[in-house]
Amino acid sequence: MKQKKTVLGIISPGDFSNKFVSGGASGFLKNILPYLNNYRTIIFGIGLNDSIPWKTYHLDSNVDFIPICNIKVPSKIPMRLKVLIYYIRHRNRIIKSGVDVLYIQMPECCLPFLNKRYRIPVIYHKHGSVNPVSRSKYVYGRNILFKKFYEIVLMLIYQKATWIITIDRISLKEAKKYGAENRTSLLMNAVNTGKYFPDYVLRKQARSNAGMVENIFVILFVGRIEKTKGPERLLDCISRLKETKHPFHILLAGEGTYRTYLENKVRIQNYESNVTFLGNVPHEKMPYFYNLADVMVLPSETEGVPMVILEALACGTPVVASNVGSIPDLVLDGINGIVLDNLSPVKLASAIINILHKKNERNEIARSIDKHSAKNFIKSFNNIITNILIN
Repeated sequence: MKQKKTVLGIISPGDFSNKFVSGGASGFLKNILPYLNNYRTIIFGIGLNDSIPWKTYHLDSNVDFIPICNIKVPSKIPMRLKVLIYYIRHRNRIIKSGVDVLYIQMPECCLPFLNKRYRIPVIYHKHGSVNPVSRSKYVYGRNILFKKFYEIVLMLIYQKATWIITIDRISLKEAKKYGAENRTSLLMNAVNTGKYFPDYVLRKQARSNAGMVENIFVILFVGRIEKTKGPERLLDCISRLKETKHPFHILLAGEGTYRTYLENKVRIQNYESNVTFLGNVPHEKMPYFYNLADVMVLPSETEGVPMVILEALACGTPVVASNVGSIPDLVLDGINGIVLDNLSPVKLASAIINILHKKNERNEIARSIDKHSAKNFIKSFNNIITNILIN
C-alpha cells in the first residue's frame, strides 16, 4: 500500500496565485517549492486585489495555494497587522484542513497557532535578526510599543514553537539564549539552481531585446524601493560612473514608497537616459534580468541572507553589497563580488567600476554558492520534519 504523504501547511502572507512575491521569505519559498516532493504542500497565503478567498490554486502536482482572504493594496493600514487579524480569524479552518506540520514564515503569524492543544507541530523560520517593525514604511508602525510587541512575540515563539530555523548566527544565538537551544537549526537561505543559472542564450536575447549592446554595462538593483535598501546610494554614483566615459544603464526592479522621490531626483538631475524603473517584476522573470545584468548592487542598511544576492550569484552575476547581516558569507571579495563598509558615492562607484572591468567568468561565480542550493536545504529540512513527527 502506498504510504500517505505528510501534509505540510505553509503560512506565508504572499499571493502565489498572482505570482506576487512579497519580500525575501516569499522569494525563498518560491525557490524551495519545486523540491518539496516528500510532502503534499498547502500554502495558506493572502490574496491581493483580485484573488478569490479560499479558492484552491494548483501550483503543481504537489503544491496548492489557498488565499485565506483578499486584501486591497496599497493600504493605509500596515499589511502585517491585517495579516495577523486574518490568520487569527481563520485559525480553526487552517488547523482542521488536515495539515500534519505548520511551517510559518513570519513571527506574528505564529501567534494563532502556538497553543499546544492544537497538537500540530509548528516550525518557525526566522528570516533575519533585525526587528522588522523598525523598518516599517509607516511612521507610527515604528514606535516603541510595536517594537516591544514584536519582542514579546519572539519570546513566545522561542518557548512554544516545536522547532525554529534561523538564517544567521545572530538569530541562532538569540534563540539559544531564550531557551530554544535544543530546538533550533541554522540553515541559510537557498536558491533553486535549476531555475537560476548562467544562461548565455538568455543573456544574449535579453540584451538584444533591451537594446543593450555588449559594450554597455548594465547595473541592476533588486529590492523594495525604500530608503533602507539604499537605491539612492546607487543613483548618487551616476556622476562618477559618467566620468569613466563608458556607457552604462541602471535598472531598478521593485516598488516602494521611495520610488516617486527617486524618479523626481533622476528627472531633476537629467539622468533619465541612464536609469529605468522596472516596477514589480514577477519572480518567474527575474532570471532574465539577472542574466542581462553585468553587476547587481545592494547597498542596504540592514539585511539577513538576501535572496536577491543568492539568485544573482546563481545566475553568474557579480554583486556589490554592504557589509551587513550574512552578506559577507555569500559575497566573497575577489571571487564573486565586493563587500563594502563605506557606502559613500566614491567608494560604491569605485567598487562597481572594479567589478565591471574585471569581467569574472559567470560559471565560476555561480559555483561559488553551490552549498546554498535548494537541494541541500531540503535535505536538512526533511530531517527536521522526520525527527519532529517521530518524536
